[in-house]
Amino acid sequence: MSTKTFIFLLAIVPCFCQRPFYAGLRPIGFPASSSAGLSNRFENGPIPAELNGDREYASRLNSLPKENQPFFFVNRDQVANNLNNPQTYPLRSRGFNDNGRSRG
Repeated sequence: MSTKTFIFLLAIVPCFCQRPFYAGLRPIGFPASSSAGLSNRFENGPIPAELNGDREYASRLNSLPKENQPFFFVNRDQVANNLNNPQTYPLRSRGFNDNGRSRG
């Protein structure tokens, strides 16, 4: 066995020893994801973010009279618009942060 082959094996073998073969090839902590059920998840249009994707609860809230529905559900379009485009205010300059210039 030549010296180059021996050095190459010394570099490669520790890489294979990092994880046993019976532990699998996927990283630990990341479950395998399935694509089943994702096609019809968004078919009925958007629902409020407060419902966390629960379409059954959204349909129950929709069946209630308007005066018994929660505020976020009645005004879901306005709440979604406010969440997507929050109101911002310009920052005022501060006297202590003027890059070393003295005031006065």
